[in-house]
Amino acid sequence: MVATSRQIRPMDRLKRALLFFALGGMVLLAGCGKREGDSGAAPNAFIFARGADAQKLDPADVDDGESVNSLAQVCEGLVGFKQGTLEVVPVLAESYEISPDGLAYTFHLREGVRFHDGTPLNAETARFSFDRQMDPDHPAHFETASFQYWQNLYSAIESLETVDPMTLRFHLSEPNAGLLGALASFPAWLVSPGAFEKYGQEMIFHPVGTGPYRFLEWRPSEAILYERNPDYWGQAAGFERLVLRSIPLNTSRLSELLAGNLHGLDGIQPSELSDIQTDPRFQILHAPGMNIGYLAFSQLSGRMQDPELRRAVAMAIDRENLVRLALDGYGTVAAYPAPKGYLGIPDDAGPVRFDPEAAKALVAAHPEWTEQPITLATFGQPRMYFPDPQRFASLIRNDLEQAGFRVEIINREFKSHLHTTRRGEFEMALLGWIADTPDPDNFLSTFLHSKAAAVGSATNISFYRNPEMDTLLDDALTRTDPAARAALYRQALDLWARDLPLVPLVQADQIVVLDRHIGGYKLSPTGNHFFGPAYWKTDDNGQAADE
Repeated sequence: MVATSRQIRPMDRLKRALLFFALGGMVLLAGCGKREGDSGAAPNAFIFARGADAQKLDPADVDDGESVNSLAQVCEGLVGFKQGTLEVVPVLAESYEISPDGLAYTFHLREGVRFHDGTPLNAETARFSFDRQMDPDHPAHFETASFQYWQNLYSAIESLETVDPMTLRFHLSEPNAGLLGALASFPAWLVSPGAFEKYGQEMIFHPVGTGPYRFLEWRPSEAILYERNPDYWGQAAGFERLVLRSIPLNTSRLSELLAGNLHGLDGIQPSELSDIQTDPRFQILHAPGMNIGYLAFSQLSGRMQDPELRRAVAMAIDRENLVRLALDGYGTVAAYPAPKGYLGIPDDAGPVRFDPEAAKALVAAHPEWTEQPITLATFGQPRMYFPDPQRFASLIRNDLEQAGFRVEIINREFKSHLHTTRRGEFEMALLGWIADTPDPDNFLSTFLHSKAAAVGSATNISFYRNPEMDTLLDDALTRTDPAARAALYRQALDLWARDLPLVPLVQADQIVVLDRHIGGYKLSPTGNHFFGPAYWKTDDNGQAADE
């Protein structure tokens, strides 16, 4: 079941009024175009716009950024990433220990925390979120869910133990060097077992966590509304309400910001930044992104199984041109299928080189490649790695046609594109990945391990299956010595370069635009938005105050 097709229950009068107020006219003052904050009064709702809506609201069974960002306001894990960094810190656990052999992780839970429905946090209520993923017979292990992250990130967890009412222990079948970072990521965020008792399978549309905001209402393709959690165990959220609006068109999103109807947005095309760089009403937050935008070749498509064809396509693409024209310089060429700076990822130009003459020679030698156009699947909504996906597709088509290929672009709505690519029903496709954890396995196994190539839920959308690659990646995860892990990842990269099931294209920068009065927010290396710390900053004159 997907969010855009579910039946929406009537909202109660209060929630309907709140959403109307938040979306309708809370920012503009009638007749003058001034924003509420410029009058000196802090707004009681923070309104942020993105280019697409969430798909579902179950942290255990999502893999798209908009769903994760929607949940990030509501849910938390035993551990998390320190704001603005990839440093793992205790969150719902006050402390933790890892056994010397790496086979037991023990978490001591924070006292006095309650889920938004009043359910107390303890070892039993915490383990619900893990048991339901691990146990196929668990009543909350829904048949419609894939729980793909459990297999990809947490498969080393053999069992859970309730040591005492406030202590939870994970027992592993083998050491896993990436597990702590994985437990800080969204699939390990906790949801209340009371939500399952109340909503059953519909809990995927009614998230109940412990975070700074409580979920109120979801209007698919329009907005998600939250309210401040008055019982939050940490620092209170900076606004009474939070609204995440979905505005697919980049130009419309920017127009809404310029008109004063938003306090922030993402997914902006870099070329549009010139409209706001000199506007004193806004601040631009910008940093390198931990993401990879790539071109995948489906191994389930007959002619894409030809390694020479894949190599010809790779050599024909001018990736520097993609950075220059599609990112306006806000990013870099992706040399490998994981970002630079990750363990085992070389700091060089990589094995894929732009060689249009060699590509032309290969195409000329294989007239059968051009008997029918090669299809290139893309999508319309902006993502961090592809702020304008159709622009990327057009530039790639031009490069391939210069080499002698015939190319047909197929453009779909993002959700439909995901459905198609997860089934391998394409020849070439554009997609990307944003870091969930600070571990190279989060990219390499996601792209290249056969366990990630299940039809219908694949993240290895090339459907590349190589037992040698699987062994290298599995072995690397069990190594605690960074040098030994790095050596195994370099061998895996050699296999990738030989077989080339996908071509890394770009590593795009993160760009978020906020009202100048917004303080407390920091860009996350994972690309997630955590709006709990955001607040409205003013001085005595109602103007933006320096932090």
